[in-house]
Amino acid sequence: MKRTTTILLLLLLALGARAQTLPLLYNPTDPRSMAMGGAGVALDANAWAADANLAAAALSTQTFAAGVAYDYWAPTPLPDQRVAMGGWYRSGALAFGLSGRGSYARPTEGAGPAGEPLAGFAPYDLALALGAAWMAVPGLAFSASARIVSSALAENLTGTAFCADIALQYASGPVRAGIAAANLGGNIRFGEVATPLPALVRGGVTYTSLWADVTGEVTYLAQAGLMATAGVEARPLEQAGQPRSWLALRAAYHYGPADRGLPAFGSAGIGLYFSGLTIDLAVLFGSPTLGSSLSAGLSYSF
Repeated sequence: MKRTTTILLLLLLALGARAQTLPLLYNPTDPRSMAMGGAGVALDANAWAADANLAAAALSTQTFAAGVAYDYWAPTPLPDQRVAMGGWYRSGALAFGLSGRGSYARPTEGAGPAGEPLAGFAPYDLALALGAAWMAVPGLAFSASARIVSSALAENLTGTAFCADIALQYASGPVRAGIAAANLGGNIRFGEVATPLPALVRGGVTYTSLWADVTGEVTYLAQAGLMATAGVEARPLEQAGQPRSWLALRAAYHYGPADRGLPAFGSAGIGLYFSGLTIDLAVLFGSPTLGSSLSAGLSYSF
């Protein structure tokens, strides 16, 4: 037991040297959010709204959205493989949403008695959330979600925790504002050692014109401090009174401390819309660790 605890403490210290535990809970996981620098709290609802601000689903003019995304994350020195599934359904003033996220690191490598290569344990993080949103009055909605989290740092070193998100969003004319508190719930315990969940508070504002959405967002991440994002989603082919343009171009810059939380990076992406189907792509650049991270997603809404 002492040996296991010592190993665990060393693992947690190594994690603490580069970031909080469970980065899956504060990193962007869908391609639209990634292309917008991680912003989402003040954007309209896409398929992954349950991860950003589920209150946006209650304000949506659509009834349903669902999607799946794959990320090739932080390729230097070793990439993580990540998947994200999300969806929501709106009925009148109520909306119900869910999300599932997973992050899988490369297996550790070793050798057997005869020198043969052995595949080791692959650390992983998993998160599943269910939530509901309510439009209290036209233009103002609130949401609450419950999440179960599982993390494995090494074989026989796994932890499970429960946490919650609460959020609101307000929309009036071209302005949309949102605020959310996420990952509220204390600690995740690995054996005899407990480490805090990455609780955060974020707020943002989006201004919408015919051809673009411009958004700004500020995040306070516990034990990491302040981060900020500014991004734009341009729709150069949009025409007044016409259906949604088939093309969206996105770019953003995210500021964050280099050794904690989500470090600084630039991002770009594209969205393609076809009769309810959406293909989203994103890439990160300008960061030693996150540069060349990629995300691709497919979603459907009506």
